[in-house]
Amino acid sequence: MRFNPPPNWPPAPPGWTPPPGWQPDPSWPPVPPGWQLWVEDRPARGKAALIIGALVATLLIVVGVVVAIVVTRPTPDVTVKPATPTQTEQTDEQQIEAVVEKFQSAWNERDFAAFEPIVCQEMRDAEEFNENDFLAAREDSDDMNISVKSVEVDGDSATVSVKPAGGVARDVPFAREDGDWKWCDP
Repeated sequence: MRFNPPPNWPPAPPGWTPPPGWQPDPSWPPVPPGWQLWVEDRPARGKAALIIGALVATLLIVVGVVVAIVVTRPTPDVTVKPATPTQTEQTDEQQIEAVVEKFQSAWNERDFAAFEPIVCQEMRDAEEFNENDFLAAREDSDDMNISVKSVEVDGDSATVSVKPAGGVARDVPFAREDGDWKWCDP
């Protein structure tokens, strides 16, 4: 229990307890009706309670900021591209048809840099395989417009029947080198 002087009395010094038999000064006003001079001690709020309160308040503020950011942030525009089969997912026939298309495109566009990697090593090793001879041969020829008629694969070699527009089909050998199909018609 602690001493609880009424508000109309002079304040008691902190921690002062009246001694036994103490009487208030007769010049002081009377105790208000219902006022209790002795009350239960309230547990003192320590520093730990203040620190915990501050941490809880900080946590609530942080959670509020995160929620506000998530709610107000625009939704990203996600565009999903359809998957295109990779070379390893394509069949041998599909890979060979792609090489035929690249061959035709490189020839028609006079693009030796695009032509060189799609032909086999045997062709690249030939003495006349160079950009000048490629361009000279290209000058004496029309554009290609060929289509694949059939593909016969036998291990790492294949025979591909190609037919130029308005022409006769002919067989072209292909070789698989380092996992890639190459045009190999020396």
